[in-house]
Amino acid sequence: MTAHLSLSDLRAFRPQHDYFVGIDSDGTVFDSMEIKHKDSFIGNLIKHFGFAAITHHVHEVWNYVNIFSQTRGTNRFKALLLVIDYLQEIDAVKQVEISLPDLQYVREWVQKESAPSNINLQTAIAASSGVHRKELEKVLAWSNDVNQTIKEVVYNLPPMPGAFKSLKLLNGRADLIVISNTPLAALHREWQEHRIINTVSAISGQETGSKTEMLTAAAADKYPLDHILLIGDSPGDLHAAQYMNTLFFPIIPRQEAASWQLFLAEGMDRFFDGRFTGPFQDERIANFHTALSNSPPWQP
Repeated sequence: MTAHLSLSDLRAFRPQHDYFVGIDSDGTVFDSMEIKHKDSFIGNLIKHFGFAAITHHVHEVWNYVNIFSQTRGTNRFKALLLVIDYLQEIDAVKQVEISLPDLQYVREWVQKESAPSNINLQTAIAASSGVHRKELEKVLAWSNDVNQTIKEVVYNLPPMPGAFKSLKLLNGRADLIVISNTPLAALHREWQEHRIINTVSAISGQETGSKTEMLTAAAADKYPLDHILLIGDSPGDLHAAQYMNTLFFPIIPRQEAASWQLFLAEGMDRFFDGRFTGPFQDERIANFHTALSNSPPWQP
């Protein structure tokens, strides 16, 4: 199993079973969203951008964007830009003598990349100079430190029991591929640490492409649409499934254990015997949307 899986590798994948399950990692298999964002992303953001004077607001905005809202699970570089934009509209932040970066060049780069990653950012840096280059280098330094902090603090965090059992039961009945926005090195490290890497055929991550691109490359035109299921905890997962008109089962934030219990008790059987679509799936998606906020707490 390659640690540098590309979209071409996914397109070359050939089915071994009649069914396909794409599965997210952070927040879906591992209950790792809060430790990664609160203990890895935010501290490094404050350090690299000098945000100590607005620490409370950085925590509030970052957690909203990445954990509690409809942008949960978004690419880290897109999340960074959203956080900067939100910080700029908060009155209490405006009253502090602090300069918030516009990150113009990062915005231009993100617009060009379907799935921004450290590797793509390194390429952009090599092709830039001056102020442009310094801005991109600063963001890369932040992202590299995030990865290092995650490597240091995120261990001894096993899969959620329901996820572990589901992987074991799905293995041998469906082709399983990880579809995640997490960097590939972290994915391989975490799945190997807990000895579940052999339950999946491949691991695709941040460097591979967007979730829509990954799901399409891995499964399009290889299985009947109602034989393709994506399991995830973010609106990006739902969007990828809806783009392909395939099935989706949400692991609902703050209801993770109950979500996996329902999948084991009912969802898995419905998937394999063709009773997944309709009220069962519709109700899960409605509950998923309800669990994620559309209203930032700092806005009136």
